[in-house]
Amino acid sequence: MIRITAISIVFFAIQFVAAQSGSVSPYSASGLGEKNFNGTQASRHMGGLDVYTDSIHANLNNPASYGFLKVTTYSVGVHYRNTNLANLSESQNADDASLDYLAISIPAGLFGFGFGILPYSSVGYKIEGFSTNTEGLNLINRYEGQGGINQSYFSVGVPITSYFSVGASMQYNFGKLFYRTGQRVQGIDNGTFLTNQSNISGLNYQFSAQANIPFKRKYLFQGMFSLQPEADLNSQNERFFYTLSSSNETISDFIEIDLAARGLKETQLEASGVIKYGFGFGENKKWFLGFQRNLTKSANFGNSFFNRSNVAYRDAKQWTLGGFYIPNYTSFTSFWSRVVYRFGFRSDQMGVLLNNIPLTETGISFGLGLPLGSLSNANIGFEISRRGEKNSDLIRETQVAMRIGLSLNDIWFIKRKYN
Repeated sequence: MIRITAISIVFFAIQFVAAQSGSVSPYSASGLGEKNFNGTQASRHMGGLDVYTDSIHANLNNPASYGFLKVTTYSVGVHYRNTNLANLSESQNADDASLDYLAISIPAGLFGFGFGILPYSSVGYKIEGFSTNTEGLNLINRYEGQGGINQSYFSVGVPITSYFSVGASMQYNFGKLFYRTGQRVQGIDNGTFLTNQSNISGLNYQFSAQANIPFKRKYLFQGMFSLQPEADLNSQNERFFYTLSSSNETISDFIEIDLAARGLKETQLEASGVIKYGFGFGENKKWFLGFQRNLTKSANFGNSFFNRSNVAYRDAKQWTLGGFYIPNYTSFTSFWSRVVYRFGFRSDQMGVLLNNIPLTETGISFGLGLPLGSLSNANIGFEISRRGEKNSDLIRETQVAMRIGLSLNDIWFIKRKYN
């Protein structure tokens, strides 16, 4: 029964994931939205390190890791995040919470596989500003966006030897991006609004290789290489112009723009290619320290349907340093000696230039892997990050997030020796 229920949850979760908004950042207005980390909380607590694999945890960002999996794993992750947004004159706080992933990973003898759903990117912001027109009237300008792209995936990992595995993942992307700009004269109820809406769908793929090489019996060297080629996503677009009453939300003078005549009814967006490589070294069930480098080819991104004049793109780069420490994995007397203590640091050169100013982000993370009995565990941790700059053209975001993940394990496809 638990197996049927777990599989059913993945499919019922599609509606829940599609309905949530996982961002409160004005920077989510660029590209496909704010790109989410698509791995487990255990990886996120190590700064987003994908190079580490073991036999009891799924590694959603590294399909080759399924080749080393020994137990069936049900994985779910959620987060709560507080974001402080500040410029030179004011500061505000905003909160968000969402599901990060829901996945099942299964070893099947000669190979391992997994499937699930997660939010790939998120859009969520609302900004108001004031200006004066040539006639001296005070104008209220409003900019808002919501939605995002979700991703369902199927991954397979095949062990070539006991020390080396290769894998591939097929990912189906779907979702809706909604942007609205509006303007009204201060003191007048009605305002004019323009909305742009895109329904996104399309496939992309990821390929990876993982090496787990023992050294002097108790030590282990791990190395990883991952390639996600560029892919085109289909965008079905709509654009509306209307008048809206701010007091009772009544719409009038509704006009749908003929996008087919402009060649914008159906367009394509690029899911940028990503190259990852990393390596690490550690002692089995004791400690691990790893390094990873991610390169995203985002410089060529463009959106002919919804273009922002103050936004440009460049290739993104990220490096991560992280690991864990276990005081005594086999302790029978001390619970805290069996806890996994994780830590990580990351530095991002983001793929966006806003007003010709490049965006960067840095973050530190730490977490606890709490044993729940058998091979299951709960992963609880925090991440503190900072993005952007505090000046007249940008907003500085300081985020504090609590991330919780469950990894519940079972054994499938094992032939019984005794009845």
